[in-house]
Amino acid sequence: MDIGEILRTERQKRELSIAEVEEATKIRAKYLLALEEENFQGIPGEAYRMGFLRNYARFLEIDPGPLLDQYKSQKKDEQSASSIIDEQTEIEERTEISRQQLEPARFFAEKRKVFWGLIIFAVLIFSIAFAYYNSLEKEKTPATPPVSQNQESEPQKEKPPAAEEKEDKIVIELAGKQRCWARVTVDGSIAFEGELNSGETKKFEAKDSIRVRLGNAGGVDVIYNGTKQPPLGESGAVVEKEYTKSI
Repeated sequence: MDIGEILRTERQKRELSIAEVEEATKIRAKYLLALEEENFQGIPGEAYRMGFLRNYARFLEIDPGPLLDQYKSQKKDEQSASSIIDEQTEIEERTEISRQQLEPARFFAEKRKVFWGLIIFAVLIFSIAFAYYNSLEKEKTPATPPVSQNQESEPQKEKPPAAEEKEDKIVIELAGKQRCWARVTVDGSIAFEGELNSGETKKFEAKDSIRVRLGNAGGVDVIYNGTKQPPLGESGAVVEKEYTKSI
């Protein structure tokens, strides 16, 4: 049986609706339907696909291992077929590009020579002008008058250092390692809800509390007031945690 058929059959056997599964697993209904219809492209990100498949299977008390292996095998077959097409297309494109760029390459080589010649000339002119005006400024600068022995130099008064303002707030930074859906509630109001991509960082500040909900807990680093926190969960796990001043 296919992956989707296994999931759908087991769900129907338990007389569960998609809405009931969504409420229990916190996986959105459209992603549950995508798994049952094997529309894996409708789920954003490889980590989400495998995480949702694992969690859905566990909820239905199905061993997720064989389903994950079957999914990986299907994906590998699709990638193999796609790579053959891509390779043929790339060869054709390289041949066409090589033919079209032969003459322009010679033209741009000459243009580069002219460009660098102008750069060197401009730097030379600037250096000469700078040295000339610098010498004029030195001639205009008056000599420092000698200080009389009777003159007493007044001690410099040091300004007292400004008192550091104590910060009394919560600062949370989310640093994406994998694509992850996230919702951040700052002092009771939703400040962000959407996708956090790999390499992307978002910062939030609050007076009392910040609640973080992650759809892929293992794909995000959480930094609380400058200190990196332990992972909230595994990849694909849906986790929610609240941060307050007492943490």
